Amino acid sequence: MGLNGLLTSAKLRMPVSESAAVRLWGISFIVERETTQIAN
Repeated sequence: MGLNGLLTSAKLRMPVSESAAVRLWGISFIVERETTQIAN
């Protein structure tokens, strides 16, 4: 199960506003991780 599958299953269990917040958190997490990889 990839990231899309994970997001889809999460969306099915959550209210829309909550899944939107999770999506924003996920994006910021990915950006931070990418930035850290580039910095190292």
